[in-house]
Amino acid sequence: MMKAILPLCLIGFALCQEGNIVQVAKKLGATTLLEFATEAGLADTLATGGPFTVFAPTNEAFAKLPPKVVEFLKKNKEALQEVLKFHVLSGKTYSSQLKNELVVQTLDPKLSVRINIYQNGKVITADGSPVVLADQNATNGVIHVINRVEFPIPVMDVVKTAERLSELGTLVKAVVAAGLQNTLSGPGPFTVFAPTDQAFAALPPGTLDNLLKNKTALTDVLTYHVVSGTYFSSGLTSGAVPTVEGKSVNIVVGQGVKVNGANVVVADEAVTNGVIHIIDKVLIPPSFT
Repeated sequence: MMKAILPLCLIGFALCQEGNIVQVAKKLGATTLLEFATEAGLADTLATGGPFTVFAPTNEAFAKLPPKVVEFLKKNKEALQEVLKFHVLSGKTYSSQLKNELVVQTLDPKLSVRINIYQNGKVITADGSPVVLADQNATNGVIHVINRVEFPIPVMDVVKTAERLSELGTLVKAVVAAGLQNTLSGPGPFTVFAPTDQAFAALPPGTLDNLLKNKTALTDVLTYHVVSGTYFSSGLTSGAVPTVEGKSVNIVVGQGVKVNGANVVVADEAVTNGVIHIIDKVLIPPSFT
């Protein structure tokens, strides 16, 4: 009988219960996660409670956090707990049960995480963080290893997030002038390619002023920057993508991401109703040229 069980474990590790969440995380090498969980007073809960679904960042993922963020989290137990709970769901959910655009409450009842599935299931993300190793079974749940910490936690929608980003002041002004703030504050979800103030300033003289005076034209330009659905950078592939305006933008994915030739300078600004990618050029619909 043992000979029959052993190959099953080797072939399908996820089928083998190797210990509780903490023990499996340790075997997977997620030691930084466990250090933070211990500091936050959550390690015992993860070991004895559940069942849980844990999106577990690798040590390398934690190492990519800015030192000031790490220092803040270590000094602020409540904030650390919030970040860690954002990575944990109640219940045992395998990757086959995850759906695109699934928004599910985390262990922190005030916060929900967005799941996205791209490329016919080849890419799964949690708040934009790609799953690199799925379905690692534990006696009290399952672990999905991710290569980016889900931080900062999205707590505001597209408009409110844009309002707090100093480089998007002109975009916010244009959105209000076009009367789109309620739409972009709605459920969506949306992917917004957001031009910086410098990008708007680089338009030919008088162009912005003329757009602000013409609500129809302004709406066309702004909606040309919006795609229906949530496309984090891990889900973007080269090709044409339809916008809310109706025409498509051309995405080129290489060392970075370009949209109609505009560079994505800040990617994956997660918001409660989608994602913002900040770009360095205003996109003009084909009908304007």
